[in-house]
Amino acid sequence: MSNKLEELPARLRASPYTEGVSSSMSEVAQELLDLAREFWKQFYVPTATDSLAEFERLYGVTPATGATTEERRAAITTKMCAAGTANAALIESMAKALTGYDCKVTENFSDYTFSLRFYGTSAGFISIDAALLQSSVAVVAPAHLQFIIEPITWADLESAGLTWEQLEEQFDSWLELESSFFCHLEGEAGT
Repeated sequence: MSNKLEELPARLRASPYTEGVSSSMSEVAQELLDLAREFWKQFYVPTATDSLAEFERLYGVTPATGATTEERRAAITTKMCAAGTANAALIESMAKALTGYDCKVTENFSDYTFSLRFYGTSAGFISIDAALLQSSVAVVAPAHLQFIIEPITWADLESAGLTWEQLEEQFDSWLELESSFFCHLEGEAGT
């Protein structure tokens, strides 16, 4: 607000009344701006706080006892994404909404499975809540197909460009490494 005062004529800027009124008005204006910004956040699940209960009511989601805000948001997002035909595009959009990473579904009809492969701006290991992803995809996945998150391969390890020492620093055990997920470079395999 103070930079706006400079636009006033000199006789008004010099007035103690102008300074007194503008100071308190700028505080009120800032409070209203902050409230308006917070209000708009309530319309979007990723930023909602006070409106989460209403989203849950609208989508028929009952939060687990003691569920965190992030878990409640994920449950709502899952339910929102679950509307529609269960196909690869739906599962890809759901996985992206939950993880923030682009992904591609690979259907393996001979094995009665389908898998997800993640893509991003850089190749490397990523942290994903696998249990949340598994339970969310189970809501929409066809019952006759098993969902598998694509495991890490030797080619993935090589493309990460990490030495054995760096792998040992990043992961406490081989099991932890095998339980992690790999993000491939965007543009690989037609993404």
